[in-house]
Amino acid sequence: MNPEIRTLPKFYVVGAMVYGDPHSGVFAKAWEIFHKQMKNVELKGKCYGIEIYTEKYFEGVKWFYMACGEVANLSSIPITLVGKTIPEHKYAVFSCKGGVKEIAKTFHFAYDEWIPKSNYDVADCFDLELYDERFKGIDNPETVIDIYIPIKEKD
Repeated sequence: MNPEIRTLPKFYVVGAMVYGDPHSGVFAKAWEIFHKQMKNVELKGKCYGIEIYTEKYFEGVKWFYMACGEVANLSSIPITLVGKTIPEHKYAVFSCKGGVKEIAKTFHFAYDEWIPKSNYDVADCFDLELYDERFKGIDNPETVIDIYIPIKEKD
């Protein structure tokens, strides 16, 4: 499962952010909030799950998760949501087929197997899950989700 290497330009997202353990169900809550609050936000069509890692991640396996959609700019963010600028990066893109339950396997392969053996290091403290027209539902075996990990060439 070799990734495709792609560069994405800077873009903007608006959505709901939560902090917690992935096994607690808190990430599903982010999507619930996102769907309820996004009625007044004009999306460009792509939705993302963004994991943002801090030093606390290594202490307690908790991180920020943002269920969000791409927007043209950050000029109008509802008070109940947050906006982020995603910087331009080169990414290793891993496609995950089979619904949400397959995401953990893809992340483990990418971070634990592919990156250590590749010519790349992780370039930033986040990664992205792309939910586009190939997303057919969380349990649908035909669902495809792309995992974007920002990378840089090893020194």
